[in-house]
Amino acid sequence: MESDASLFLVLTDDAELVSTLVHVQPRGMLVRVWCPSKASTLQEEITEACEAIGGSALLAKGELGKPAFYKQWTDFDPICVVLAFRDADEHRMARRHILDELPGALILSLKHGHPEESPRKLAGGRELILTWAELLSRPVGAELRHIQTTHLVKAVRSVLGEGDRIALLVQPDPDPDGLASALALRTILGRNKVSTPIVSFGKVTRPENLAMMRLLDIEVLTITPKELADFDRVAMLDTQPAHFGFALERVDAIIDHHPSTQAYPQIPFVDIRHQYGATSTILTEYLRAAACSIGQRLATALLYGIKADTLLLNREVIDADLDAFVSLYPSINYNLLRRIEKPELPMRFAPVLADALRDMVCESGVVVSCLGQVEREDLIPQVADFLLQFEDVEWVVCAGLFDGNVVMSVRNVGYVKNAGDVVKRVINGWGLGGGHRTMAKAIFPQSEWKNRYGSLSSQAIRDVVLSLFLQEAV
Repeated sequence: MESDASLFLVLTDDAELVSTLVHVQPRGMLVRVWCPSKASTLQEEITEACEAIGGSALLAKGELGKPAFYKQWTDFDPICVVLAFRDADEHRMARRHILDELPGALILSLKHGHPEESPRKLAGGRELILTWAELLSRPVGAELRHIQTTHLVKAVRSVLGEGDRIALLVQPDPDPDGLASALALRTILGRNKVSTPIVSFGKVTRPENLAMMRLLDIEVLTITPKELADFDRVAMLDTQPAHFGFALERVDAIIDHHPSTQAYPQIPFVDIRHQYGATSTILTEYLRAAACSIGQRLATALLYGIKADTLLLNREVIDADLDAFVSLYPSINYNLLRRIEKPELPMRFAPVLADALRDMVCESGVVVSCLGQVEREDLIPQVADFLLQFEDVEWVVCAGLFDGNVVMSVRNVGYVKNAGDVVKRVINGWGLGGGHRTMAKAIFPQSEWKNRYGSLSSQAIRDVVLSLFLQEAV
């Protein structure tokens, strides 16, 4: 036996499992499968399973109850043992011998029952315990999502396919998630930018979003709400009718990941998944279910959409977001992605940031700053993101005056109250807004704000906002 060789040891009374485990064993490890030394049906089944996939050399005959069976492996390093017995007594016996005779072995225990019935790790970090339900939940869940998404693709094509001109409507000043999602839906529909343009009620202003559009050749038409009537179909991406402060002429489809404040029974196609970290994840699933080719340009846009909305998978992600990210990553253009993520900031941002730092106040982990009148709305969330980096800060609210409104961008560290819920309580029925656990937005008409609080000066707004968030967030 070679000293310091690595070993993958399978101890199970399930012959069907043997084949699966041998095929997924870590590369480069010596594989051995326990087989009863005494003639039995189980011996025959395990022998047949091993001979079918790798020959009898895989077999390690012995008695589980004797220490000698385990001691023969002591020269191996590392040792990975998979333990999966339907008989609970045999499972416990084998586990005890592994712990005693192979003190350096790592154990993967597969057990029946529910995940909450047993700890995932043994003290000392030597054992990972998984139940069959937990082991199967991810792959089975992914397959079920794939089946469901196949039907959704068929449905959205049916709803939108009859229109000669289709508007892909994203939010005003659209973000990367909305832009990428619209680009993906156009691909799913087999359309071009002439018959199916991306439209918005506001221009794109943030530097990184402008860089994304320029480098990935994405065009966004700025239209008025009335101009939606010029289109045969309207699909909303990464937004919903309730996010606007007025009624839309028509909407035929919604695909979004933001929490919904109301139902849309009158809209033919609605796919809102608030548990997802990004709408780009949903559209990635659509593309895969439709067997569409995801080229480098589209893959880069979708991956950046996921990164931007989840803060590089650090905020509100589920396994679907991780799966989408991993599937897209090999196809992206890394150089373009770096250029999109690190655009040059305009010099006019420097005095805005300087004023914000001078103006900000901090109390009980809440930082509030008011920028006064701003020429671009995107400056407000950019400053909010920057201020969240300071030590001991749990909440940031950055306010500014833009287009006749008091606009607030809200950020938090993630382990405090839900930002979307807090903003809803602050709005209290007279403003617009909402959001996720870690980020939210609120919009109040300046005239109503002045009637309620008496002043639109930066200091007055800052003091009111601080009071409101100390009451609701802390």
